[in-house]
Amino acid sequence: MADETQLDKSLADESGKPATFVDKQWLYVNDSNNGSYTGQIVIDSTTLSNSGSYIGWSESFLQVPLVLQAESTPLDANADRFDFGMALKSGYWQIIHSMSVEFNNGSVVQQTPFLNVFSSFKNLTSWSEGDLRCWGKITGFYPDTADSWVFNSILSAASTANGLQGNGTGFCNNRLATTFSSSGLLSDVAYPTAIAFGATYVEATANAAVLNTQIVLATEVSSFSDNVCGCANTGLLQRMKWLNFDMIVPYTTTVGSNTIGTAVAATAGSANVLSNKVLLLARDSGGLTSVFKNYIQTSTTGRAIVFNAIIRLKDICDFFDKMPLMKGATMRLYINTNQCFLPLSVVAPRVNLAGAIVEFPSLQLTATPTILGGGQTCPIMVSSADLGQGMNVIAPVKAAAAGNAVALKVALSVVQCQFPSNFTGANQTVSAPLRTVRLYAPAYTMSPQAEASYLAMSPTKKIVYEDLFQYSFPNQESQSTFNILVSNGLPNLKSIVVMSFLPSSSNGVSGAGEYAGTIVSSLFSPFSSSGGTPDPIALTNFNIQLSGKNLFNDQNQYDFQEFYEQFVSSNQLNGSLTTGLASGLIGEAEWSDLYRYYYADCSRGLPQEAGVSRSIQITGVNKSAYNVNLMVFASFTRSITVDVRSGVRIE
Repeated sequence: MADETQLDKSLADESGKPATFVDKQWLYVNDSNNGSYTGQIVIDSTTLSNSGSYIGWSESFLQVPLVLQAESTPLDANADRFDFGMALKSGYWQIIHSMSVEFNNGSVVQQTPFLNVFSSFKNLTSWSEGDLRCWGKITGFYPDTADSWVFNSILSAASTANGLQGNGTGFCNNRLATTFSSSGLLSDVAYPTAIAFGATYVEATANAAVLNTQIVLATEVSSFSDNVCGCANTGLLQRMKWLNFDMIVPYTTTVGSNTIGTAVAATAGSANVLSNKVLLLARDSGGLTSVFKNYIQTSTTGRAIVFNAIIRLKDICDFFDKMPLMKGATMRLYINTNQCFLPLSVVAPRVNLAGAIVEFPSLQLTATPTILGGGQTCPIMVSSADLGQGMNVIAPVKAAAAGNAVALKVALSVVQCQFPSNFTGANQTVSAPLRTVRLYAPAYTMSPQAEASYLAMSPTKKIVYEDLFQYSFPNQESQSTFNILVSNGLPNLKSIVVMSFLPSSSNGVSGAGEYAGTIVSSLFSPFSSSGGTPDPIALTNFNIQLSGKNLFNDQNQYDFQEFYEQFVSSNQLNGSLTTGLASGLIGEAEWSDLYRYYYADCSRGLPQEAGVSRSIQITGVNKSAYNVNLMVFASFTRSITVDVRSGVRIE
């Protein structure tokens, strides 16, 4: 094979090939919202259509300025330490709940709720590792770790009985780092002292004479395999690193009584200055704003991350992926969003004088999240408040007798803060440097020869693409069989994917007093990865009936059957059949631990069956100890024929 490749390269003649394109320019249009983003976002592409160029719709993308902000009293002193407190769920498409598309004033993509949920499935099964390296940061997509979740179903109480409550309630996947404990036992126990996590221990003078210290080290492998200390969602951690770019850092470092370095003041009397990274990159915050690199903005009791979300249209809508180069066509997009406000309560962990934990930390919602723009998913994730985790800065460890719950507000808004009544002072007016949502697309100018050839070969184009129907079936009972009629009839059925999510009744319980909270479904929870992932619910004896005929000869009873026989060929390159050439980010380990998408290819059939409506029925057993909500997406094919020179829709 290598020899033939070398010969082909040597024989190839690259000379004399005329350029296909003589120009490529990126154009954009602003939304039609006139600065109001509490409702639907509307984008009209008429300006692009009038450019006289061929538009490359498969390369088009949405540019959405976002503000992710938090407000809490401890942030007055700790705003610069809150880098790992909050982020978005995987993929910036989590901000989109649904989208419909018109082509020349005719509907081509219907409005389907939970588009973000299906887009996560589609991209998890079609992206490669190379795609993730190239496009992950700009699209906010980095899959959540499959084995890092915990499930807190225990009543939160002011005791040592529940070490999970610092992560939140119910299904939680928000622990950022594994923790290792190292404890020192002083020979002189007359002065036992509790050392706060991350703090510097200074021995009292009266106790400093002789210190015989015994070190006790616990690691992940010396603990039980299900020890919560070994859980870490590296996907969430990576997304936080992408978002946070601190501009203010001290130039001095203090170790004990020694100061390393010299304080350099940016302004008179200030010991904190712009970090050397910012000085080199863009000089100051104004420089970061001018290039719209994500940056941090702090105020009294507040912190905001201002960043630019890029959403490739082909990642959320198959119609754009299948579009050819075309002149003249006008698109209109109607987008419903998942802008969200979260009221939270954080209770600090408490220790006695011997350093033993007497009360674990707690993280709770105090009310149901408020979602603007017609959405039904919380796109925000907040990190765990457990010791050593990102939220611990809000409520650090305290002595046993001290402390009450600390209020924390978190919100995600398009362009500027859309929840001013929930914030105070300068936190009410945080905004992005770009004040509109934009649609970008490349405009190509062909050479006369290339254009003549293109139009001669394909003056009209039939675009065959996939559209979606979404169905929800709530409260499928624990350990029970379900037999659900999904639809009485759909034509041109392509595929079906079933996923499970926890309703509020199954997603944990609330405590009392300062440990009281509001329990919500996993899709509404900021502690879960739900939306970017399904919930880890095992289904067995699974089958799909199309017009009364079983799609699978035998019921899919075992995990390996569903993964190997169905899922692994869903959207992967060449159906995962070519060794050494593959895509998809979910292997069997990830599928069995978390990403339990139950998929079926429904496209096989005789030619005369094309276009015939078929009923859909799903059967199976919910093996979980909890009731679950089933969500079903049915993909079907649609087509339109267009004139590529004028953009006129022919049929």
